[in-house]
Amino acid sequence: MRTIKIATRASKLALTQSEYIGRLLRQAGEDVEISTVHISTKGDRDRSDFLYKSSSVGFFTSEVENALLDRRGDVAVHSLKDLPTAITEGLAVAAIPQREAVCDVLVASKPLSGIDDLPAGATIGTSSVRRIAQVMHLRSDLKCVPMRGNVETRVRKVAEGQVDAIVIAQAGLKRLGMADNISCVLDPNVFIPAPAQGALAVQIRADDSELMELVSKLDDKNSRITAETERHILAAMHGGCSIPLGVHTTIDEGSITIDAMICDEEGKRFVRRSATIPVTEAKTAALKMAEELLTAGGKEILEDIRKDRTNQE
Repeated sequence: MRTIKIATRASKLALTQSEYIGRLLRQAGEDVEISTVHISTKGDRDRSDFLYKSSSVGFFTSEVENALLDRRGDVAVHSLKDLPTAITEGLAVAAIPQREAVCDVLVASKPLSGIDDLPAGATIGTSSVRRIAQVMHLRSDLKCVPMRGNVETRVRKVAEGQVDAIVIAQAGLKRLGMADNISCVLDPNVFIPAPAQGALAVQIRADDSELMELVSKLDDKNSRITAETERHILAAMHGGCSIPLGVHTTIDEGSITIDAMICDEEGKRFVRRSATIPVTEAKTAALKMAEELLTAGGKEILEDIRKDRTNQE
């Protein structure tokens, strides 16, 4: 019997995701025993201000990756949107299982039909510059305030009246059994999700061929294509995961539709591009779209963001 140690953050969501992957591994392999190794990350320890103001790469993932490299763990389970696009030497994403819902949602103190239902001046809790940019683009009369902490903490702050609403990923709420808290689901064609939102990455050491054979059984072809296509755009923008970039892809009968946007934090400079192409051309189209976004104003948006962050250091 092989014991597989899953390295994971200790948040309830991370543990829930790791338990899910553990169940899949038990189903995929014979005589597999699963244990977990809890890892504290910089993102867990640093709860200050807006997340995107940090210059760190791998804010929630680098320490977990280190646990694989030093053999404290055999498998790491990440929210793929948190994983840097540059592959860490010696590691491989052996599986991207079937994606959960990709949308963002609003959690408020009452049901809503959409963001338009919020009153003028309402406070929206989020530390994502992508979400801030799109909220401001749609409703410049709203106020975004820093909101860190785990999913349960953020939902509780709405109930306590600390903010009027939060924007949060639907996938996390569903995985935690907290979907009843959703006030409305934001249309991904209007409020574009983060690249690879809703997808998990199952990471192992690249030289562990035995484990690679087992873990690769969890891979879902369409989930990998859509998530990787979105991440190709992110990588080509050279901005890391904390930039105001949204990408949403769907596959239908051999074709993939890519919808991407970049916007400044004030919501004023909004650049969007869409394309439908054969799935076999997804990477080429993604790289072309990234270049179009940069040429149409994205480059200036990113340069201004870098200047602002440099001035804040």
